Amino acid sequence: MVYDLRCIYIGNEPSFALETKVRDVSNNINRSLIGNILKSIRVEKNIPMKKIASALKVSESTVSQIETGKNLATKEKINEICHVCGCSFDYKTDRKKMIDLVLYIYAQYTNLSTDEMNSTIEEVKSNSFISCSYVRFEYYLILYMDGIINQSNEDVQLFKRILEIGKSSFSNKELSIYYDIKALEKMYLNDSIKALEYLNQSRLYDNEFLMNHYHYCSIYLNLGYYTLAQKYIRKSIEIAIKEVSFERLCYLLLNQGVLYLNTEQYVEAENLNLKLLKESKIRNEEFLKYCILSNLVLISLLQKNYENGFKYLGMVDQKYLEDDYDLVLYRILLHLFVKDYTLAKKYIRQSLSNNSIGKYYKNFFQGLKYLIDNKQEKAIERIESCYNLALTAGEVDRAMLDLKLLNELYLDHGLQNKLKKVKELQEKFYKMSYANQIIEDIGLKLN
Repeated sequence: MVYDLRCIYIGNEPSFALETKVRDVSNNINRSLIGNILKSIRVEKNIPMKKIASALKVSESTVSQIETGKNLATKEKINEICHVCGCSFDYKTDRKKMIDLVLYIYAQYTNLSTDEMNSTIEEVKSNSFISCSYVRFEYYLILYMDGIINQSNEDVQLFKRILEIGKSSFSNKELSIYYDIKALEKMYLNDSIKALEYLNQSRLYDNEFLMNHYHYCSIYLNLGYYTLAQKYIRKSIEIAIKEVSFERLCYLLLNQGVLYLNTEQYVEAENLNLKLLKESKIRNEEFLKYCILSNLVLISLLQKNYENGFKYLGMVDQKYLEDDYDLVLYRILLHLFVKDYTLAKKYIRQSLSNNSIGKYYKNFFQGLKYLIDNKQEKAIERIESCYNLALTAGEVDRAMLDLKLLNELYLDHGLQNKLKKVKELQEKFYKMSYANQIIEDIGLKLN
């Protein structure tokens, strides 16, 4: 389904070229909204208030009172201010219908209707003149959603400056969406604590948005807070079933599988992922299939069922095998554990030759190479650094997986003091995992 943007115009006119129908500003438009719109246009264009005051032949105090909504901005004043800012105000856009469009795009995001969502966003962007209208802040909220959800090359800092000026005019649902997208932005930056702050704000305005709960459970899984993760997984599943959002439901169940995996419930994790794998084939969902197979490879590694690991790895589309360093790591570990050192070293060389490789994976692959070359101290040093890097990045679940490998290495080389330290860390981690609180200082340092 594609949203018809013609419906956001008063009277549902079929053409943007029709004569403008001007609404009564004093009766229908909140003066604070108009003030915020005019202020944000001036700020965006980097025009000093003094210049506006001079053009209108009024004091700066009068302009300030217009921007704060204390004084009513007449149509003539709006037009004059916009003229100074190099734009023309569009009076015909229906704000209520534009708010509905914001909710519609967010629903498309929730339901993983990516093509339809992007098509709707592109249509909005192609009508950029509405950025100077009553729906200015809805327009920029949509651009902000696009920039964060699609990780597109957009000036999101500008969008946020504009939205901070206008957020007081948002409905509760818009505010909930705004803070949820701000949380998502922080999630991409691995700033889990700040993301949680924004999610808490989002929830204040609407506690029934599926993605709010989905983002909570994703963060808590990443931080290793499994009681909280389970709570939000269950809530998200309830909402998804209620809203018949089956596409998103599959990813929620995928999170449940990750929780099983991280809590060493490997049989439950494998069974759930196999059911999801069957569903992904029925739905022809390639990305979902890739996520599931990646989990199944890791489960097989942790169960030391290397035959299954190779089987699931062979089912992954080649494009993901080349782009996903976690899968590259799993493949190297599989060859390492079956003592196929030739292929293990081949994949290590290939990966290390890639200039885009991050520090975590570079250190891990170097550590595995040292392991194959019987340089145990260097191998342990490199993999310990990976544990610390993961912890610093707030990826506690990844750090705990690193700890499992370190435990095996310490055991093989009789490093009793380090084995004792690992046991202490694991006990502390599992105690924290089931605590209903957030501890900013994770306190799981290896050294």
